[in-house]
Amino acid sequence: MGATIRDVAKLAQVSPATVSRYFSGSAVVGAELSKRIEEAAEQLEYVPVRTAIKPNQDTIIVLLPQTMQGYFSEVIKEIFRQMPKYKCKILILPIIPGDDSYKTFFNDLYIRGVIYLDEDIDPDTLRYIRAKNVRVVMLGGAAYDSRCDSIHINDMAAAYEGMKYLLSLDHRDFLILADCSRAISSGAQRLLGCQQALKAYNVPYDEARMVEYIELTYDSAYQAMQRALKQEKKFTAVFAFSDECAISAISALKEHGLRVPEDVSVLGFDGIPISRWAVPQLTTIYQPIDKMVEWTLNTLCTMDSKKQTENMDYTLPYKLLKRGTCRRREETT
Repeated sequence: MGATIRDVAKLAQVSPATVSRYFSGSAVVGAELSKRIEEAAEQLEYVPVRTAIKPNQDTIIVLLPQTMQGYFSEVIKEIFRQMPKYKCKILILPIIPGDDSYKTFFNDLYIRGVIYLDEDIDPDTLRYIRAKNVRVVMLGGAAYDSRCDSIHINDMAAAYEGMKYLLSLDHRDFLILADCSRAISSGAQRLLGCQQALKAYNVPYDEARMVEYIELTYDSAYQAMQRALKQEKKFTAVFAFSDECAISAISALKEHGLRVPEDVSVLGFDGIPISRWAVPQLTTIYQPIDKMVEWTLNTLCTMDSKKQTENMDYTLPYKLLKRGTCRRREETT
């Protein structure tokens, strides 16, 4: 027999009525008591019973990170494009550290599911959502919490293929513009893929010389490239872990009188529309954002969460798009 409200109340050292009010949303429960209840529910694996509400009242919440990269913008646009097919409403919520105002929506609305895009989401936020017995999908990366579904590409394999492509063009000196905050993150997986490709070609991996750790934004990438160029780091190819970083890298290189791809090859990641408008068109690793969004919305809007017994991990195919910003090293002039 599973844990009951009384079990949660006893462990959290509150009354059963307080636990009931917390999970039903009939009253606001203070932050300190809320955390105790959430932690007790998580420890006991308590699953609250949710009141049935008509499907047309279902809401999907998308939690947005503070740093809005071009990739995230494309995901949001795709969600809006596809949402009319489903009987759910969409609510976009920014996640701001220390601000728990998002909890109000879980009390006032019937939340069908939650999509989060940032792998560095606050664990307390996930704990709160899971305590409400709401299904959660990590879109675009491996889930921080094993109880969440995740829909993503194989980042390690994609980066391996990208780096192998540059190596096949006889490049041996690289600058990698990477984000890598946690071992489970897509950035860490991509970096590991690069390392494996270098090893396969017997090229030494020198993190201090090869890697610039940055936020995957235009400004951060531009500043990183400026630093690398001023320090006269040796590289003939740049592998940026987002398309906007790759485009910033191209701008910085051109300002220093370097040509792309004649002097330096540049490889991006994501395959968002702006990559087609770069001059020359950006060689990049394409993520199928439309399919990732489709699988996410199907998971949340069409599957019966009551029948769901275990969480799922979907890995969708990626593609290396060979365009105009990479060329063989010996062709440089």
